[in-house]
Amino acid sequence: MDQEMASVMRFLISHAGEISPYYWNVPEKFMVPAIYFPPPEVDTGGETFDSYRMDFDWYIKIFHKTAQGAYTIGNALLTAVRSARNLIPMIAEDGSIVENVWVRVDDPRLKVVDSLSAELTMSWRSRRPYQDAMQEVQQAQVFHLEPFLKPGKEISKEDAERLMKYSVPL
Repeated sequence: MDQEMASVMRFLISHAGEISPYYWNVPEKFMVPAIYFPPPEVDTGGETFDSYRMDFDWYIKIFHKTAQGAYTIGNALLTAVRSARNLIPMIAEDGSIVENVWVRVDDPRLKVVDSLSAELTMSWRSRRPYQDAMQEVQQAQVFHLEPFLKPGKEISKEDAERLMKYSVPL
């Protein structure tokens, strides 16, 4: 599972209160209140010469005994996302929070779907480097040239005479 998706799931579950999470499939007899994370819709495209984009649209279902109950939970989640300025903390593979790294989501949307559920829509764009772009960076060579003579360093008289034709009077 993608780390961005895991981060969004963790954030929502932590702000939903007592709720049963379901992933990919919902069993016939599931507990309510519940939150269901189906696979998100993903669209891709070019971004820059070195990266591509993945646009995620995630239609997350919230179930309760009534539509009002599902909507109330969804509204609390929507408010939590907006209160965090749409910045969801990124989690590492070990589950710890990565300091100063977030998933920046678009403004979430909420609607009642039927008499027992509401739908929270979470969307975001992820920019990722092409594999070959990363290989080029790893293969790059860096040269540092110091054109000025540092104090305490001396050059030979012959080198000084040869360099005089390149000098510029100040």
